[in-house]
Amino acid sequence: MTAPSAARFAAAREVLLQNHERYNIGTYRERSQHLILKHYFEPDSDRHEIPLEGYIADIYSEAGVIEIQTSSFGALQSKLEAFLRNYPVTLVYPSAIKKRIIWTDPETGTTSVGAFRNFQRTRFSILSELFSISAFFAHPHLHILQLLTAASDYKLLDGFGKDRKGRATKTDTIPEELLEIVSLRDRGDILQMLPFFSGQTITNAEMAKAFGMRGMKLWRAVKFLEKIEVLYRSGKKGNSILYTIAD
Repeated sequence: MTAPSAARFAAAREVLLQNHERYNIGTYRERSQHLILKHYFEPDSDRHEIPLEGYIADIYSEAGVIEIQTSSFGALQSKLEAFLRNYPVTLVYPSAIKKRIIWTDPETGTTSVGAFRNFQRTRFSILSELFSISAFFAHPHLHILQLLTAASDYKLLDGFGKDRKGRATKTDTIPEELLEIVSLRDRGDILQMLPFFSGQTITNAEMAKAFGMRGMKLWRAVKFLEKIEVLYRSGKKGNSILYTIAD
């Protein structure tokens, strides 16, 4: 775990506030979360969006490459392969474990701010994403940082139902606070983040509940954990496959 810098994060958010006309919520070319995190890790914008190895690096400096990815790690495969040949790469993935919704009425422009709610299991969403780049996991040049945040989702009151919130349009996500930075370099770090203990036997259903996942996301998370030998199949209980957490 790395301690976040509150001052640096506040300065990065200030970039968004100072450029509110260019970076208007929900309308500009670059999402707020991506912009803020770029400035958190590298305040010098001359080091942003640098052509490198036939791709565009989010950040490039003498320290290496920093890529900020909020989802879809699968899109990074060829980019990572190119960068890791010659540079150290830090892959940054934000996960909001506290979240609130800020609603805007598109007809009147009035806003209402909801209370923060805890979504602690969101921290496990990275396991599903890591399946796509499992071939690069624990590469000596790759360092993965998961940023646990408190964030605001901005939504329009343009949905279905009496309150107009059903399937409403989400325009942006803005991190309000950086709570924790989790370093994930190898299988030991993954073992440490799991809500299970070494040698424990569990079922798919127990993992679904602990991770807050189901369907394809859960399948991908389990496959990633199997691939890096954090868990292995150890039998069956009725129709359920049993998995055991490795030492």
